Amino acid sequence: MHFRVRKNVIQLIRVTYDGSTKKGSNAIIGSVRLSAPELSDELRVKLTEAEVRAFQVWLDTQHKTLMLKEEVAALTLAETLSLAERWFERGQGGDAAAMAAQDIVFQWQALRKVFLKKGLLE
Repeated sequence: MHFRVRKNVIQLIRVTYDGSTKKGSNAIIGSVRLSAPELSDELRVKLTEAEVRAFQVWLDTQHKTLMLKEEVAALTLAETLSLAERWFERGQGGDAAAMAAQDIVFQWQALRKVFLKKGLLE
């Protein structure tokens, strides 16, 4: 069993080995919404207990990984902004720099709101 994220869903894929062709065959058993990754009763019936456990382990691992990425991003953001400042000062980005600047300002405004809400800024 393995899992694949496609757009807004997680596909649950079972691999079966075909001895005559000596190849694995992938079959999509079902999918769950990425925003609410709960196995439906209908899907649970199709899965073995080991596959249900494998899905839960995969889901937990993905969640832990995301939490770690967020922490690293927060703790290294000042350094990243400093590097970005140097890149913008060189002025060689052209249209890409203009687009990046708009995205950065938009995200900075959202982050600043969180800082204020959490009392991290005066």
